[in-house]
Amino acid sequence: MKILIIHLGTLSQIIPATSIIKGILKKIENPFITWTTWNKKDTYIFKYNTDIERIISFNQLKELDETFDILINLFPRFPHEKCKKVKIKNALDYEFDKQFKKFADILIGEKIISNMNIFQVYYKLSGLTWKGEGYSLNYSPKSRTKHHRIGLGVAHANLRNYVNEHLKLKSNKIWHIPYKKNIFKRMDEINRCYKIVTDDLLTFHLAMALRKYVYFLETYPLNIKLELFGKGEIHKIPKRILQ
Repeated sequence: MKILIIHLGTLSQIIPATSIIKGILKKIENPFITWTTWNKKDTYIFKYNTDIERIISFNQLKELDETFDILINLFPRFPHEKCKKVKIKNALDYEFDKQFKKFADILIGEKIISNMNIFQVYYKLSGLTWKGEGYSLNYSPKSRTKHHRIGLGVAHANLRNYVNEHLKLKSNKIWHIPYKKNIFKRMDEINRCYKIVTDDLLTFHLAMALRKYVYFLETYPLNIKLELFGKGEIHKIPKRILQ
């Protein structure tokens, strides 16, 4: 069965969406999965995922002349009209040639979207039921975890003082995570720590994918609930801290 998955969002949105691959493999035997991202550079996140047969950018999708059995659209603002030769036999919750709706409109039957975590949302959009499945990056870090090291990755300098004053972490254990443009080298750096403190969603998801205990510093209201898998804490940061 040929499945087309589309997610044209950022890496911090795509990474938790990879979880649906586990759900698809449980439900469909030997699926041929094509995953589409907006930018070609974002396809790199699937480098080690052998469960996806083909990873393409949106520009590549526009050039396809192909028929898919199922469309799973995880990005409702997907400009489907530009894919003139792509044919879809079955699209979940909406027609391929109709105007796409907002997430809240698609999730019919649920109480409110804020009661769902990000994994539940993506599984709902995929016609699946989330049963606790996690990320599907399939990357094994080259680094070793140091159990005396707490990784700090924050964008705002004032958050460092907040960490020292409110999280009760020993300052001599805190290690500033060096920035790495390459996503897997960044995971290697994160894996050097047994706990992570961050205000960055991408770092949060990478750390959770590595099963680290994460202190997430929420500096602005999130439009969807994060899932901690019992290994983390969310701290809402007062605005005065960032001023």
